[in-house]
Amino acid sequence: MSQPELEPTPVQIIVTIADASNLPIHHVNVMTLRGGTDEFFFNLGVIQPPDQAEIEALTENRQIAAQPVFRFAISRDTMEKFLSIMANQFEQQTMLLKRLHCSDAETGKEEVGENG
Repeated sequence: MSQPELEPTPVQIIVTIADASNLPIHHVNVMTLRGGTDEFFFNLGVIQPPDQAEIEALTENRQIAAQPVFRFAISRDTMEKFLSIMANQFEQQTMLLKRLHCSDAETGKEEVGENG
């Protein structure tokens, strides 16, 4: 009599990213996003502020090309985790900026009071 095959128990693996301090940082100010059936496709790019001649040309065709920097795709599962992490990070950054602005405003009032 044969024994039934046991399904392997899923093991959760914790993934960490090694030190990335040696990688270049690219400032990105343009992004396109397209959704597929089970993934999301990102294109990241940069547009430098246009000079006077470029501004005049923009009034005619109203289109400017961004320099692509990076392209990637992520799965729906990864996107869900990404959105959750980014929402938390955005909220923390917003709270920090509010505290900094309040601190700057109070410091400005103190300086005006001392000098005025």
